[in-house]
Amino acid sequence: MTERALPDGGTDWVRVVRARTHNLRDVTVDIPRGGIVAFTGVSGSGKTSLAIDTVHAEAQLRYLEGLSPFVRQYITPKDRPQVDRIEGLGATLAVDQRRLNRHSRSTVATMTGVDAYLGLLYSRLGADGGGEGAGPALSSGHFSRYSPEGGCPRCHGAGGTPHADPDLVVTRPELPLMEGGSPWFEKLRSPEQVAVPFLAEQYGADLALPWRELPVAFRDALLYGTGDVPVSTSVRVPNKNSDAEVVYQLNQPLRGAVAEVERLFAAAGSENAKQRYVPYMRQVPCEDCGGTGYGEAARGVSLAGATYPELSVLRVHQVQQWTARLAGGLTGVRKEIGEALLPEVTGRLRMLERLGLAHLELGRTAPTLSGGELQRARTAAQLSTSLTGIMFVLDELGSGLHPADKERLRLILADLRDAGNTVLLVEHDPDVIAEADWVIDLGPGAGREGGEVMFSGPVRELAACPGSVTGRYLDPSRPRITREVSARAGRHGWMELKDIRVHSVRVDGLRLPLNALTCFTGVSGSGKSSLLGHAVAPALAAAVAGGSHPTVGAVSGIGSVAWVDSVDQSPIGRTPRSNPATYSKAFDAIRKLYAGTDRARTLNLGASAFSFNAAAGRCEACTGYGRKLVDMHFLPDIWATCDVCDGRRFTPDVLSVQYRGLAIDQVLHLTVDEAAEHFDEPRPLAAVLGALRQVGLGYLQLGQSATDLSGGEAQRLKLADAIRRGATGGRGGVVLLDEPLTGLHPADVQRMAGAFDALLAAGHTVLVAEHDLHLANCADWLVDMGPGAGEHGGRVVAEGIPEEVRATDTATAGHLRRLVRPAR
Repeated sequence: MTERALPDGGTDWVRVVRARTHNLRDVTVDIPRGGIVAFTGVSGSGKTSLAIDTVHAEAQLRYLEGLSPFVRQYITPKDRPQVDRIEGLGATLAVDQRRLNRHSRSTVATMTGVDAYLGLLYSRLGADGGGEGAGPALSSGHFSRYSPEGGCPRCHGAGGTPHADPDLVVTRPELPLMEGGSPWFEKLRSPEQVAVPFLAEQYGADLALPWRELPVAFRDALLYGTGDVPVSTSVRVPNKNSDAEVVYQLNQPLRGAVAEVERLFAAAGSENAKQRYVPYMRQVPCEDCGGTGYGEAARGVSLAGATYPELSVLRVHQVQQWTARLAGGLTGVRKEIGEALLPEVTGRLRMLERLGLAHLELGRTAPTLSGGELQRARTAAQLSTSLTGIMFVLDELGSGLHPADKERLRLILADLRDAGNTVLLVEHDPDVIAEADWVIDLGPGAGREGGEVMFSGPVRELAACPGSVTGRYLDPSRPRITREVSARAGRHGWMELKDIRVHSVRVDGLRLPLNALTCFTGVSGSGKSSLLGHAVAPALAAAVAGGSHPTVGAVSGIGSVAWVDSVDQSPIGRTPRSNPATYSKAFDAIRKLYAGTDRARTLNLGASAFSFNAAAGRCEACTGYGRKLVDMHFLPDIWATCDVCDGRRFTPDVLSVQYRGLAIDQVLHLTVDEAAEHFDEPRPLAAVLGALRQVGLGYLQLGQSATDLSGGEAQRLKLADAIRRGATGGRGGVVLLDEPLTGLHPADVQRMAGAFDALLAAGHTVLVAEHDLHLANCADWLVDMGPGAGEHGGRVVAEGIPEEVRATDTATAGHLRRLVRPAR
């Protein structure tokens, strides 16, 4: 590659020599320091492998090695990025999409570090007697609801306790109990439920009648228990060893459904297990802390007119106003304390504002954020540093940004560069790529078809590169999606939702066409994700199940809807065991093929022997992981390759079995595209692989760890599952997606549009919240939210077919009009 100077004349470079990480093919490339460098290419071309898994990973390992010889004994060449050498590499900071923490305790304040500095402010300024209600010996821990000293002693920081609600157990009293009246009793969820017919007989209740018409005594007994009165129950259980049945006679009081829900919830061994009972429970605010979760100290100390719990429910821009009031009222020693801490708070708040997140409350939890909001909130902490000479590695920072918000992102990147840093962007958005000083384009395809540098040079020259797929899309007026928009909207009827209230969203009525593609648009923070993910999705799911959801007053017009699938960007798994093959169930079919071979029969190996999650055939030294987790004590744990199976996961006997020339571990190294060619049977397996290819995941390896997948890739895996389900489900369903084009190259967007059309062709309905206006411009129906963000948004400002929305004066409409080429 010919070296070219950056616009400012800089000639300092980081040289990567023969990188082979993942699908990179002996890549040698020079990366200019002191500029904005965009890594581009189709999904799976090797952008992340080069920028994050090679450059950033090597920088991190060099840092760890410099700390102590103790670390080096656990790091072998296999665990390093596969690269001959990297010259000129300094310190790096990275934020990528694969490790987005959606824990319910993670908030905007904790992700950005604002909470730590606010805790110090309240403890230092409150302890000296200056704050109202100040007390002695306060620490920052007194202002953390999940710390022993800061949480409410009664609810331990939770803010309340979940209790079973009889209105959620029996949701439709106008229907019979077992025929739609109660989602709890429709399926066997508790051992007590077998006693229902016997209890009805004891109280003379006819279960064929609507719930509200049954005797009050029976209803009370079923919900709240029979006290000391036993109920005689007879249970018939088939005998496994014969055709006979075993009859169990029980004679004991019933707890009642309300107590049984709470018992099972408390006994659940994991958060996922607890989720089974959450639909039947409501959070009852704690009486001691008023639902805040904070202890006396946090509730009692007030600075600038606000206690810490009161501050946590304010939006970022409101907290900025609070910091200004606080700073203006400090004097003497208190002023010195404030001058040491307030700049850290204001700097982070300012970064959140610049990233388009000023509408978020400090206490807003990670699960309630859209994928783009979560990514930018994590980034805010990294970008708030005043360090120079750092290499920032940012993965899809433009995700979730409305075109109207991208100017602020451009200024942030320019400021980082001008402060003496280098910015490496893994990016698909042509608008963001256009702002880079230098572009390294990888390709030409994805997976094993990628991994080569197609272009490295100034961004203005990329469009002229004949081998670059990215260069074709730098013209913003070029359409990225072509689909036929028919008179579909409304042709198959409408579903309606009324009185929608969630977060900042206030919508009195919303009509959505069935069997059509509806796109929710609007500026960042306007309420798209809240409306779709926290109101429409759960309300439709509840309505289909015969229940209701507190965020929506009423749902109608869904008589033809049999199922609802909300496809989000949460991880499909958190360990190396989980991968695309296991998640999609493709591996189940593959294991059966291997178990059916002559060699497997000779060795008496069943399908379970070919599972790395079962003891029958996995390597027990690593329990089928292929890697071992090494405890680093004072450092984060690391994964090291298993030295017994050499990372192959299985025993020698299992690995000796081949199907069409491949051992089972070699199958896990196949890409989806390769697997689709290798396995043309059975039909269900071919259907799964076809659905994965349809959503643009043909480049993924079947055994690629779930922890290596981006949020967008995880979402597309779930979409593939929805497509497969939709093809075999019979009755129509509704599929909802939040920012489904995140992490997709413009060349792959067309394929996603084809996936949506496949769902429509099967009679289903597709609802998406999306900032990519190329998709919005060819949707069947648009719902535009706004007019602003936060409390200035949350309303439907325009709705209709794209032509109708383009004619309005909303922020989205102006950008939509720019995408429509003038008639010739």
